[in-house]
Amino acid sequence: MDHKQAEIASRTPAFMLNEASKPFGWDAAHFAEWATVTEILHRLGVQPGASAIDVGCGSGWTSLFLAEAGLDVLGYDLVPENVELARRRAQRWGSAARFEVADMDALPAGPAVDLALVFDALHHTQAQRATLEGVLARLKPGGWIVLGEPTWLHRLSPEARRVRAERGWLERGLTLRGLRRDLRAAGFGTTRRFFQPTRPYESRVREFTWQLARLVAANWLWAPQAHLWVAAERPRS
Repeated sequence: MDHKQAEIASRTPAFMLNEASKPFGWDAAHFAEWATVTEILHRLGVQPGASAIDVGCGSGWTSLFLAEAGLDVLGYDLVPENVELARRRAQRWGSAARFEVADMDALPAGPAVDLALVFDALHHTQAQRATLEGVLARLKPGGWIVLGEPTWLHRLSPEARRVRAERGWLERGLTLRGLRRDLRAAGFGTTRRFFQPTRPYESRVREFTWQLARLVAANWLWAPQAHLWVAAERPRS
């Protein structure tokens, strides 16, 4: 069984029930990541009403937040169960976000959009450059791709090793140099790097010290559990 089939097969009824019943829908870290996305969109000049695709959207939280921010968004995911869960969440929220089953390695044709978000998804593919080329083909000239992916430290993560062993998923870690190289090769122009904030903490000594160390490390090199955030523009001509 290859990693794509493994990802689909691992979505058992018990797994999906657990996904659907998480308190408040998502972990607090998701909201720190969403704060990063909103700041990036602000700095890129993306306006409400812009069109977007959410590539590898999983259970749909990023698509729903994009729609709540005023974007016209279509989420794609390889796993039918993820798409069904995302649609149920959209219905519960009264959201206009739409969802379709699609492989990010071979995105379907569709209208050109202003924005493509790829969050926590690119590291699951062996066809990184082809995926980026497919996203480029869906962007308008001057449109942006925003990527938030685990760094190369993910390769050493005990959680990543566990998921590979138990579920058969592909769990890569990305480097900034490799990502920029493949973005250029795919045809993207200007790239911009961003940094995410910390998640909430309570202890003013132990947790604060850990968060501070992570912020400093991520600013200069890499840090555990900190995503690599990069935006790249499709050239205007």
